[in-house]
Amino acid sequence: MKGFILAATVSHLEKQYGDQFSSELLQSMNRSVGSVYLSMDDYPDNTLSILISNSADLLGFSTEKLAKVLGVFLFAELFAFNEKWISQNTNAFDLLRTHDMALNEIVRMAFPGFLAPSLSCTNISPDILEIDYRSTFLPGDVVEGLIGAMFIHYGEKFSIERSASDSEVDYNEKIILRRKPKTIL
Repeated sequence: MKGFILAATVSHLEKQYGDQFSSELLQSMNRSVGSVYLSMDDYPDNTLSILISNSADLLGFSTEKLAKVLGVFLFAELFAFNEKWISQNTNAFDLLRTHDMALNEIVRMAFPGFLAPSLSCTNISPDILEIDYRSTFLPGDVVEGLIGAMFIHYGEKFSIERSASDSEVDYNEKIILRRKPKTIL
């Protein structure tokens, strides 16, 4: 699965910024020009963070901004990969609450041995969801972009608060989502 995300990220960046950017990026990653990330291969847990950081440096973006943009892209890729994961829910909170059951089961079957990100959700109220996020591979800024894309998909508005938790894994955060009421015209 790591290779799938890495390959999709490089492909997306290459489409957006061209072959020259892709070559410079791979060189900054100490990979030979023309080398690719293979979707079924395993890579070190910090590879995506380094890829995003190097890309942001080359583009003159902040790492956080680029990671969030890539999270939105990742949502689109996951939607194409498994439309049922999205369509079986009616709002972003429901999708987040079913993430571990629906998506991670598919990931476990397709990519044996990959430890998928974990989203443990607790309803604080109908409009507030607390998430304990844990992953060894996917940075919190990417997840914030992914969550933002979910809300956009369902036509919802939200605010987000993130705070780091004691790190037993590389990325361990508490995320509070507040759904904003829809405005009626």
